[in-house]
Amino acid sequence: MAQCLVAAAERYGYAERVAQQMALTHGAQLGHDLGQFLRSALIFGAGTPLGAALPGLFVAGLLGKSTGGSADGVAIDPRLLTNPSLVSLVRVAVSSLDDVGAGLAGMPRSVGVMFGDEGLGVIGVSSTAVGLLAAARSGGLFKEGPVNVAAVGASAHATPPTGAGDLAERIPKAVAGQPQVRIEKYGTSEHPSWAVYVGGTVDWNAVATTEPWDLTANVTAIAKQNAGSFSAVIDAMKAAGIAPSDPVVVAGHSQGGLVATQVAAYNRFNVQAVATFGAPESRVPVPQGVATLTVEHTDDVVTALGGASLVDSDDRVTVRREVFAAMAPPVGETLPAHHLDRYRETALLIDTSPETNLQEFRDTVTGVLGSDPGEAVLWRGIRLPPGPSSQ
Repeated sequence: MAQCLVAAAERYGYAERVAQQMALTHGAQLGHDLGQFLRSALIFGAGTPLGAALPGLFVAGLLGKSTGGSADGVAIDPRLLTNPSLVSLVRVAVSSLDDVGAGLAGMPRSVGVMFGDEGLGVIGVSSTAVGLLAAARSGGLFKEGPVNVAAVGASAHATPPTGAGDLAERIPKAVAGQPQVRIEKYGTSEHPSWAVYVGGTVDWNAVATTEPWDLTANVTAIAKQNAGSFSAVIDAMKAAGIAPSDPVVVAGHSQGGLVATQVAAYNRFNVQAVATFGAPESRVPVPQGVATLTVEHTDDVVTALGGASLVDSDDRVTVRREVFAAMAPPVGETLPAHHLDRYRETALLIDTSPETNLQEFRDTVTGVLGSDPGEAVLWRGIRLPPGPSSQ
């Protein structure tokens, strides 16, 4: 029976990947056609920052509305935003942004495929985010600046996490004015190991403030530039005393999950395992050998805002669950499937699974962090005012 269930799951996964690839192919053609139409209509001049930013404005609009309850005074039905079909549509639409850009630039479809996300990756979601930043920053939006980080309060007793449930439970909630990072130290002074937890977006205003976990950092991170949240996490890890050779486990929710994958890809630290919960699909290639757990709710539209992940990693295990498959979403919550508490529930379910890949991930976490108690410190990052030439 167990073998039959595993075989059925593998066939389901294969069918899902084939269906997604077909949707992406058709979406890419439609995106290219739309770009050509806009070009022929002379709505935007090809090669201008605003023209390059057009697809990115779509992403930013979704990001900016992801925590709001209304648009232009019209209430958004939570049943729409938690519809898995909408999530799939947004994923395909975002993945086709490079094709819209190629059409705008007058590139033949074959050239767009060669240089787009499915090819060399020269143009794509990241490049459209770069175009958005170029256009928006000239108007005073999305301007990054340096960050300062500091420990908050005294260290506290901590026990090593044993699975996805513990990792999700310790991720700081996105609350204004509160710490965004938690760092735990285990092992001995000579041979320490570490767990780093990164929270999600706190501020959704397009004008950058002192909060590095904001919309500016979201767009900057997708553009593969130095986001304030990423800088704050790196600085906190260094200030905590994490050496380049020390083994590290990183977990994050939402924007924090995107940052977690970037930390793993950053060659400064010895990251051994990464867990992301409700993060935009990451096109950041986590190094081979790093155990990676990606947890997504199929009714969480935020996971689609990075497009479809084209990263092919044998070390990445993806778990998907529809939170509101058997019940209506709660009234008054715009994106209930994205809430950290819902991902904590899913993480607990993951820990009850006997599936081999999930057990191997848990074993990696416990192997890195051990079983002896350690200490935890909270950290808060603050963005400083940008200088005259800051971008």
